Amino acid sequence: MDSNAQRFPTLRVRALPTATNAYGKVQAGWLMGQIDLAGSLDAERLARGPVATVAVNAFQFTHPILLGDVVNLYVERLRVGQKSVTLKIAVEAERLDGELVFVTEVIATFVAVDMDGKSRNLAEVS
Repeated sequence: MDSNAQRFPTLRVRALPTATNAYGKVQAGWLMGQIDLAGSLDAERLARGPVATVAVNAFQFTHPILLGDVVNLYVERLRVGQKSVTLKIAVEAERLDGELVFVTEVIATFVAVDMDGKSRNLAEVS
């Protein structure tokens, strides 16, 4: 991606108290759910139907997400196969003062599925 090109997040969500621990930091499980949601939004659009998450690589946090931060999730397609799509999902936190901090990125693979949960070609509309 051109570093001068403007990026638009696939998903933006505020970190609310229900997502945080007793110290005001977002829990990893909440963030994983947001990552899965952002990836599935893009994968479902491509597949024109339901998808299943089949793989997510390990990820490391470079900065915490704090209570009140707006979390921006960016999705980039790395590989499109016959039945699956592999995505890079980058996460940044927008602090209450406007500062943007990189949080993490993951590589996730989604497979197109039919209504019975069996894999199908991306081109097939379910």
